[in-house]
Amino acid sequence: MLRFTLMLISLSLLSACALTRVSDGAHRKEVDELDAVGLTLDAARAKAVENGFACDAQVRRNVSVATANGVRRSDTLECDKTSAELMCPQRRYVTFNADAASGKVYAVGARIARHSCF
Repeated sequence: MLRFTLMLISLSLLSACALTRVSDGAHRKEVDELDAVGLTLDAARAKAVENGFACDAQVRRNVSVATANGVRRSDTLECDKTSAELMCPQRRYVTFNADAASGKVYAVGARIARHSCF
């Protein structure tokens, strides 16, 4: 009985990672709910921080960003959120691309780093 209990505890600890990780679709939905297109980078940062993301201290200015219409000069801000696992947490990113002239966000990207510890 004790052996069975220890095995169950071990399995539950190993599978706990699945409880705090999100799928690509769920992360994309979370990023879409920020509704940042049209906002300034400061307003987008405030929304991201409000939703648990930590953002870079500085905006990257005048970065070349590939779009469907070619390369565009943009200001970018990257924010991330880490899952609660102690070993190899999942890291989720959101990137705000803003027009360099107007300062308004025109696109929001989302990606997940599944193995951020390796």
